[in-house]
This record gives sequence, C-alpha cells and structure tokens, in this order.
Amino acid sequence: MRLGNFVIGKPRIGLALGSGAARGWAHIGVIRALEENEIQPDIIVGTSAGGVVGAFYAAKELPLLESALQNFKSLKDTLAHLDIGWGSGGIISGKKWWSKFLETYLPVRTFEELKKPFGVVAVDLVTMNEVHIVKGNLLPALRSTVAVPGFFSPFEYQEHKLVDGGLLNPVPIDLARDFGADIVIAVDLNSRPDTEIPDSMKDILYRSIQIMQHRINIDNKFFFKPDIVIEPELDEVSFLDYHKHKISIAEGYRATIDHIDEIKYIVNKKIHYHRNTKKPYKKIIKTIEY
Repeated sequence: MRLGNFVIGKPRIGLALGSGAARGWAHIGVIRALEENEIQPDIIVGTSAGGVVGAFYAAKELPLLESALQNFKSLKDTLAHLDIGWGSGGIISGKKWWSKFLETYLPVRTFEELKKPFGVVAVDLVTMNEVHIVKGNLLPALRSTVAVPGFFSPFEYQEHKLVDGGLLNPVPIDLARDFGADIVIAVDLNSRPDTEIPDSMKDILYRSIQIMQHRINIDNKFFFKPDIVIEPELDEVSFLDYHKHKISIAEGYRATIDHIDEIKYIVNKKIHYHRNTKKPYKKIIKTIEY
C-alpha cells in the first residue's frame, strides 16, 4: 500500500547493474548471492555489460549465460567473438558479437518476452541525450548499450547513433526508480581505482572512460540515493578479460554477502520511502526496431 511517497508492506526491489566490460560478469555473483538469501529483485535495469547480464536474468536464462562463459578460456576466445570494423565508427563492427554471442546464447528476442521488467541505457551521439530502451526488440538494445565509443561501432537507428550508456549513466539508479522500484540495489563495478599505470592505447582509453564514469557515479549516488551500493574489487580484471569470469563472479558474490545483513534489514522494513527521480531533460526512445 502506498500513502504519498511512503510504501507500507512489501517493497518493489530494483537491481541496477553497472557498466564495466569484462568486469560485468561480477553481476552473476551478485544475483547468485541475493537469490541464495531469498532476495528476488522485481525490476532489472542495466548499462553496457550490466544490461547484457540483466537481460539474461530478466529472461530467467542466467544458467545459459554461465554455460556460455565456459567457452571463454583465454583472450583468444574473446577475440574470436569480435570482428575488425575499420570505417564503421569503431575498431570492432559488432556483427560477430551479435551473431556468435547474442543470437547464439540468448533465446529471447523482445522485451515483452522477458519475465521481469527490464530496461537498458544508451546514449545518442546525435542529440547528446541519454536514452532509455524498455520495450521492442531486445538484441538491438543490447548492441546499443555495449557500444563503447572508439571500440564498438555505434548502433544506428533511424536518425540516431547509439553508444554505450556508461557515457552518461554507468549505474542506472534513476531508471530503476522510473520503473517503480521502492528500493534500489546498485552495483558499481568501477568505484575502486586501478593500481596499474596505463601504458597502451587501449589501457589509456579504458582508464579515461573509467575516470569519467567514476565521477558520474559519485554524482548519481548523491542525487538518486540508492538504498544499497555493492562495489566489487576487480582491479585484476581488465577491459577484455572475459576469460576471468570466475574471478569476477566470485568477487561479485563476496561483495554482496558483505552487505547481505544490511540488504535484508532494508528489504524487510515495514515502511519505505519511495523516491521519484524522473528528469524532464531526458530523451527516451521507448521502442527500437532493427
């Protein structure tokens, strides 16, 4: 029951899964720890890698994703899912990732087929606005949210050029609130700075994006105030380290267990304050068609 901004009784739990490239597999460990403790998020939202894991979870197909990860045993296996795309707006065109990963492992094709409310964040290079994609065809939405500028080519839709949502909203707390979440559990994969000095072009580009996302996340946590923030320590997992999925999953699990008593306390409270965080300046594409 809701009285104004107060919710009495069982709250709707939102899970906001942040961006982080190969670190994104940590979200599997987070979800595993929550479910083992009988905490079932009602709403799933994600940015970039968080959107990919979130889609499998919202489809109730997370075991398929875990099974697929067993095929990533080295950097060579990761590169086998990528294709050079010079002239497409990025080093990688994304066609092989679409066909060899998304189409192969994810059996769901539309948002409407998912078992839980789900949304992803992208950014439109044309309007410079944040984009929330919450219905329609699922694979183009996932392709858009993972399009790291300079690495993956943008996904073109009508007059839009869509790229990684982490540019403006690395951990989409506000999207979970917009869906009606009373409690938001946010997972920030880039809160802890790397200790190694970046040398290569790839490392410098990735660190630059991390710096930007870190500052945005500080601001977002202040303005949108998640109820719980889980921050796995993933210093040893770099941008393309998809083969280190076991490390990422284990660390996501550990970081969540560290907060599990706090999560249970907040979830089981009898009265919750529901925050409304809709922002009038945000451009939203509700349906994306391939």
